[in-house]
Amino acid sequence: MIIDVHGHLGYDYTFDEDFTLEEHLEKHKDCKVDITILQPGTCHNLQEAVKEHDAIAEACKNYPGKFYGMANPSPHLTDDEYNWEIKRCIEKLGFVGIKIHPFAHGVNPLSRDGRKVFEIANYYKVPVMMHTGSGIPFANPSNLIPIAKQYPELKLVFAHCGQMVMAAETVITMELFGNIYADSSWSPGFSIKGWSDKLGANRFMLGADHADNCATELAKLRTSGLSEEQLDWVLYKTALEVYGINK
Repeated sequence: MIIDVHGHLGYDYTFDEDFTLEEHLEKHKDCKVDITILQPGTCHNLQEAVKEHDAIAEACKNYPGKFYGMANPSPHLTDDEYNWEIKRCIEKLGFVGIKIHPFAHGVNPLSRDGRKVFEIANYYKVPVMMHTGSGIPFANPSNLIPIAKQYPELKLVFAHCGQMVMAAETVITMELFGNIYADSSWSPGFSIKGWSDKLGANRFMLGADHADNCATELAKLRTSGLSEEQLDWVLYKTALEVYGINK
């Protein structure tokens, strides 16, 4: 089985990118991906977020078991708007996680607006993925140290493992807290291999970020020296456990 925990569907208003369902369907076929967890592109108002979350829900409905949703409204929405949309995504649309993007949304995860992401995720008992790497200091992995302490049962996921520039912070922080995981996107294979040996492959997951990057990510992982058992964890077993997907 192959699970890509980091895919996008919709228009990104920060980076001017348009992520399409066709790209993901092609990726599933060409790369033999079984499941993709989809999140919207960066949206800055409630109307945009609702539209993109609805499109993800439609993909999940039309391709059952192939796609799952991850919510990512801007933490700078009013509390009522943010909480309403998260509740709708989790309770009505069946999404399995929440994303916070410190760089794209310009939000400090330790600020008032940033902290409400983790508070509501802890309430609904769903994981939070945080973009790490570009966008420092807000995107520093170490910013999640106080959060991991405050919410020891909350699963936290470092997107990109710090993108090399923050790789050292990634492994140090993950050593300190067993409730922190990471996806492989934009990180070298030797790092994923070394960290899997040190921390356990059950802490890492395949993430492509862009659909056309999936083949590269798979080739990277398959040639990194991971054992067959380690590779199984990174390709799907960790994701099944972190996101509570029943297969």
